[in-house]
Amino acid sequence: MQEIALESAINSIRVRFGSQALTRAAELPPPRPWRSATPLDGLTGIGGVPQGRISLLTGSGTCGKLTLALALLARATHDFAHALVIDGGGFDLSALTPFSCELGALTVVRAPAPEIAGEAATTLARAGAGFVLLMSDVPEHWLGPLESGANRSGAVIVDVVDAPDRALAHASSFSVAFARNDWIWDRGQLVGLRASARCVKNRVAPPLGETELEVRYPLGPRPVDDYTLGVTESPIHIVEVRPRVSAAV
Repeated sequence: MQEIALESAINSIRVRFGSQALTRAAELPPPRPWRSATPLDGLTGIGGVPQGRISLLTGSGTCGKLTLALALLARATHDFAHALVIDGGGFDLSALTPFSCELGALTVVRAPAPEIAGEAATTLARAGAGFVLLMSDVPEHWLGPLESGANRSGAVIVDVVDAPDRALAHASSFSVAFARNDWIWDRGQLVGLRASARCVKNRVAPPLGETELEVRYPLGPRPVDDYTLGVTESPIHIVEVRPRVSAAV
């Protein structure tokens, strides 16, 4: 009896509001992929970073996550009319120098407080920003509107964070954890790092394991203390090496 009543309610909604008002979850198409030309494309399961969703790049210390985020940002300035950075105080425009970045398409929003960052990111996502890089904390009550705004406009939202809180982890659709595996030395000098990138959450396709990256520094060798003390890497290129599949979930 209950099933009959439910089917009747569904049919009533379909008659009143049209057949497009109801869609079975299995019939919903996957998010459109933005082909970023980075190793992330191979981990999403759809061939690119998902549009209309929040993606997380996580990991502590110098692990390569910011390097990849800057590579995404540089590519976005060529692929979208508007690429934006929500800066909580740690973004340095000179970090984009090694990349081919179209500065005319880039806007930096200074957000001295998380509340400002949340409101700015949500407003821009709703307005149709192509790519938004979050480099600031976003309060929990802004995550729902941000996700909804991005979903409607198709904006690519990428958040770089050491360790996401529970609300941010829940709001994200795709998350990759980075870990530094080794330093790269040349003639006794530090010239880069090797890192693993592991898919830890994927709501757009089955999780696709992990890959390894090499990040090379363009400004010449530096003392290892510069990196172990937390100085951000300044990369010139990222190379994907030894891709492998795991049972990561």
